Amino acid sequence: MDIKLLRSFATVALLEHVGQAAEKLHISASPLSRQIQQLESELGVTLFHREKKRLRLTEAGRKFLDEVTPFLQHHARLADYGRTLTQVDIGRLDIGYVEAAIHSRILPEAIARIDQMRGIAIHLHAMRSRQQRELLEEKALDVALLHTPPEKGNLFSQKQVLTEPILLAMPKAQAIAAPTPADLQKQRWIADHAQLNPAARARLLEACEQAGFQPDITFEVSGPMAALACVEAGLGFTFIQQSLASRVADAVSLVMLPWLPLEITLYAVWRKDDNRPLMQEFIAALQNGNSRHLTQ
Repeated sequence: MDIKLLRSFATVALLEHVGQAAEKLHISASPLSRQIQQLESELGVTLFHREKKRLRLTEAGRKFLDEVTPFLQHHARLADYGRTLTQVDIGRLDIGYVEAAIHSRILPEAIARIDQMRGIAIHLHAMRSRQQRELLEEKALDVALLHTPPEKGNLFSQKQVLTEPILLAMPKAQAIAAPTPADLQKQRWIADHAQLNPAARARLLEACEQAGFQPDITFEVSGPMAALACVEAGLGFTFIQQSLASRVADAVSLVMLPWLPLEITLYAVWRKDDNRPLMQEFIAALQNGNSRHLTQ
């Protein structure tokens, strides 16, 4: 299967528009459409719903994108790695991460702590927990920062590096001073697409059920910033990690719910056979950041 077809598919899936994707890929729309049709023919499945000028992923398309994305990232990593083979005494870390590692600042702060070390090449790869676990096994990542670690065994080491409270975000015009489960039962909710992180969706629904309500998830988005934008527009309520509070617009109200057993947890996972001093320095830097966050 031609990797060019996979890149074209991933770009169209991201932009949901053939013209915009063609512009980004520096080709015209007609050959790009033919590439997508060729890929669908090779796979024997329909990857997109055609809706006027927009293309939206089918369920098969979403599943295929989940596999294509880490493959393309791994391919880019190998190409980049090949360019470093002629360099001497260079240290390199390929780090996978979920968004919470950036929003909490634990990842950039850890990188800053080891940045004074000379000759280090750090490459960051945004991806979901499941994809990170798979790439760790394939040695395509050196360390993963994820919500759901693999089961403990002989292959990986892991440490919890962040635990952060969850806040309720509400449109200011609909804000409730001290929300009860009965209050939240009546609201419309905004959440990540279920297929992006099924484990996180399951934890959210379980925590809400234990608290005494079931959120009516009306809008599904990709990432907390998109969810906050929807809250700002008055479309519903959502949950965010506490470290995002400083980025919330004036039209959004935040409140902590002491009765809701829900929090953000991040783990660092790496291979047990990776004994490089650089890896140990990075894990130590993450733990220093964890101590700071826990005392805030």
